[in-house]
Amino acid sequence: MTTTVDPVVYEVIRHKLWSINSEGATTVEHVSGSPVVHATDYNFGIYTAAGEMAIIGTYLLTPIYTGAMAIEVFLDRYDDIEPGDVFIINDPYLAAMHQNDVQFCKPVFRDGEIVAWLGCMAHQVDLGGMDPGSWCTTATDVFQEGMRIPPGRIVRKDVVNQELWDTIVCNSRMHDTVANDFRAFLAGLRVAEQRFHELCDRYGADAVRATMARTLDNSEAELREMLRTLPDGVYEHTSYLDRPDGSGRPGDDGIELLQVPCRLEKTGDRIVFDFSGASPQSPAYGMTTRGGLLGAVATLMLCTFGSDIPWNHGLMRPVEVSAPDGLCVTAVEPMPVSGGAAGANWTATCSAGGAIAKMLSFSETYESYAFGPSDGSWQLSQFGGIDQHGEPFASMYMDSLLWGGPAFSFRDGVDAGGAMVILAGGAGDVEQQEMRHPLLYLWRRIVPDSGGAGRFRGGNGVQFAMTPIDTEEVTGILGTHGVTLPNRTGLFGGLPGSCARFERVTGAAPLERFGAGNAIGRLSELDGEHQVLPGVSPAARIARGDVFECTVQNGGGYGDPILREPERVAADVESGAVTAEAAERIYGVVVRGGVADETATRDRRERIRASRRSRMTVPERPAHSTATGEPTGIWGASLTTRADGDSVVGACRHCGTVLGELGHGWESVAGRVRLDGNDLGAHVAVHDTLDVIAYVCPHCVTALWVDVEPSQGKTWRDFALRA
Repeated sequence: MTTTVDPVVYEVIRHKLWSINSEGATTVEHVSGSPVVHATDYNFGIYTAAGEMAIIGTYLLTPIYTGAMAIEVFLDRYDDIEPGDVFIINDPYLAAMHQNDVQFCKPVFRDGEIVAWLGCMAHQVDLGGMDPGSWCTTATDVFQEGMRIPPGRIVRKDVVNQELWDTIVCNSRMHDTVANDFRAFLAGLRVAEQRFHELCDRYGADAVRATMARTLDNSEAELREMLRTLPDGVYEHTSYLDRPDGSGRPGDDGIELLQVPCRLEKTGDRIVFDFSGASPQSPAYGMTTRGGLLGAVATLMLCTFGSDIPWNHGLMRPVEVSAPDGLCVTAVEPMPVSGGAAGANWTATCSAGGAIAKMLSFSETYESYAFGPSDGSWQLSQFGGIDQHGEPFASMYMDSLLWGGPAFSFRDGVDAGGAMVILAGGAGDVEQQEMRHPLLYLWRRIVPDSGGAGRFRGGNGVQFAMTPIDTEEVTGILGTHGVTLPNRTGLFGGLPGSCARFERVTGAAPLERFGAGNAIGRLSELDGEHQVLPGVSPAARIARGDVFECTVQNGGGYGDPILREPERVAADVESGAVTAEAAERIYGVVVRGGVADETATRDRRERIRASRRSRMTVPERPAHSTATGEPTGIWGASLTTRADGDSVVGACRHCGTVLGELGHGWESVAGRVRLDGNDLGAHVAVHDTLDVIAYVCPHCVTALWVDVEPSQGKTWRDFALRA
C-alpha cells in the first residue's frame, strides 16, 4: 500500500526517528559498563521491515551494514518471528565483522505485521578463544578464535533464552562485562521500541513506514543524480596489508605484503567496486569476510556522500561490490577472521577511498568531497593479566582512534580528528582506564610532523605510552598494519602520513624515576633495551619497569607541500604542529624568529625544484599536442582537460603546460621522481619492494600525484575515461 505523507509530517517523523535512534544508543552506552562501549565501539540503527538501514547512528559504522545482512538472514531462516523476539548473531561468515561484534535485532510489530527492525551491536571485550580479548593473532583457523553464535533468538516472546545467554557469557573471561552489555542491548531496544510505538500511535504506522521508505528513495535519487554528473570511466587505487610472514627474519625480509586493489567502474548512475585482484586468503591474522568488505564499502559511501545526502541504505542501492570467495577480503571458513575487523577490510576502504577520490576530483562541484584514505589501520592494543585487585582482566585500549584526519582541497586535516569508521568515537578516559586496569599512562600526546605534508597538511595524530603498576606484568596482544608502508596516502601531490609503530623499553624503571622527582618526556630518555615490536605481536610481555608506546598512522596531505603559504607553515611551526626542520626540508620554508624568511624560503624552494628536475625520469609519451581550446574540465589540483579532436588532452593546472593525450594513462605524460627519506616525513617507512613516486609536471616539476607502488612499476591506472 502506498501512503502519501504531508511534507511537514514527513520531516517531523524523519527527525523523530533520529531522536528515537539516539535515545536507544544513549541507553546502551549508559547501561553498559564496558570501557569499549564508552569509547563508542558500538552502534544502534532503525531498519525497514525488509532490513534496509533507515537511521544509522554515528558510532561504529562498519557493522551497521552487517546488521542489515543479519536481518536478511533472520527473515530467510525463520517463518515464525513473533512480537517480543530478539535475535542474536556474531557469525562473521554470515553477518558480522568478527566474533567480538555481537548483534541484537528486534522486530517491531503493528497489527500483527513487522513494520521495522531495531538493531544494536557492540564489541565485546572477550568471547573466548586462545587469547584474552578474542583478537587471536596467531590463530590458524576460526575454531581457535572466539565463539561463533549462529542466528537465533536470545529472547522469545519477551522471555530470555537463559540457556543460550549463559552459554555465551560463561565462555567469556569477562563474563560480567559481557552480560551487562547484553542487558544494555535489551534496555536500548526496549526504550527505542517504546518510542517507536508512541510515534506510530501519534501519526500512524503507515505514515512512519512511508517516511522511512521515502527517506531511502530520496537519498538514492540524490546520489544517482550526483553520479550522472561525473564522467563515466574506470578509477583504480591499490593499498597493501603488511604483516609478519612467520619466518622471524628481521626487517622487511620478514614481512609479506598482501595486495588489495580496487577497480571502480562508474557507468551512468551506478558504480561497481571490484576487488577481484586482491591477494588470496591465508590462515593468518587480518583476513576479512564478505560481510567485512561490504561493511567497509558501505561505511565509505555513507561518509563520503552522507554530508549532504541523508545517509541511509539509499546510498548503497546504486552500488555493487564484486569479488569471488576465497580472497583476503572475502575469506571463507575455516580461515581465522578475528583480525578482520581491522585488517584487509580497512585496506579495502583505503583502496576504494582512493578510487572514489579520483572520480570525484573530475568535478569542480564535488572535488571538495575528495579525501585520501581516512582510516589506515587500527592499532590493536589489547592487554590482559591480573589487575591491581588480584582479579583477571582484559581490556582493549581505544586511544589509537585519535589519529589525524586527511587533508581536503580546501582545508587541513584535523589533528587527532578520529576515525571515519567511528565518526562520533574517541579514546577512553585516562583516569577511568587507570582506575580499572593496572597500567599507568606516561603520556598521550599529538606527534609533530606525523600528518602528511601538503599544500593542505594531513592531521597529526597521537602517541601514548604506559607502564604496569600494582601488578608484576601484563600481556599485550598487538596487531596492526601500515608498519612498513603508509596506507594513508595523500592526494594531488600531497605526501603520505606517518606509519604505525609499537615500541617497548624493558628495564626502564619509570616509576623509580618518578619517585626520584625526574620527569620523562620521551622514550629516548629511558635506559634499558629499546625494541620496535612487530606489527603483529601476539604475546608481548610488558613487565613491571617496562614501558610500552604506540604511535598511530595519520592522514595524507593534499597538494604539493612547496605550494603551502609560507605564513601558514610558520604558524604551524609556532604551534608545534610542524618542526622547523621539516618546514625547511619538506615545505621549503625557512622560519626565523617565528616568521618565514622570504628570501631564504624562495631559495630553498628553488633548490627543491632543481633537485626534482635532476632526478626526474622524463615522460614515457612526451606531449606532441598544443591543444589551445578552452578547458573542458579538471582533475583535482593537478590537471585541466581539453578536447583535441576525439582525444582528451591534459595540461598542468599549475603552469598550464600541455602534457599530452590521456588515453594511454595520464601517468605516461608526467615525469617521475623517486622520493627518498629526505623528501618524506621522518615518520614514514617504505617496504624494500615498494617505492614512493612523485608524478610531476615535466615543465614546472610541481608534484601532481604521489603513489606508493611496486619497485618494478605501477600495475594500475588512476583513471581511464570513456568518451
